[in-house]
Amino acid sequence: MKNALALALLALAFATLSAKTLTAKPLGVAPEQVQRVEILYFPERVLVRAALSPERLEQLYQYKLEIREVCESAEWQRLFPLLRETSVEPSGHAYDHRTAVLLFDKEGRRIASMYFDQFGAGGTINGESGTISGGIYRWAKSLLKGVAG
Repeated sequence: MKNALALALLALAFATLSAKTLTAKPLGVAPEQVQRVEILYFPERVLVRAALSPERLEQLYQYKLEIREVCESAEWQRLFPLLRETSVEPSGHAYDHRTAVLLFDKEGRRIASMYFDQFGAGGTINGESGTISGGIYRWAKSLLKGVAG
């Protein structure tokens, strides 16, 4: 009986994890396409009347860091694997976005947009809101350290 219960729980856990993997949407950008990165930041300590949407963050940001020709920069070694690891598990929740990472190709066209809440676990990727995995938030915050704090 105990073995059957344990087996049933294991099967349920596996099915749940498999379903989550299937619903997670990857960033969908080939790292080789990325030419320029912009990081926008609106400090968490600054209170606002309503949560910042991606559009409002792009209008009201207080700090902006731009890396041109990112593939030739020292940051490329850190960023490259993160682009492949980043995904969003859709939830439809609204978030108070405080940090954005915007990716552009060599023609200057935006090819991906990532907006993060103050903790980096929730936000919006390419218009899809949900739980975000991957290390791009930590990477962006590490670049802002000492500049915006």
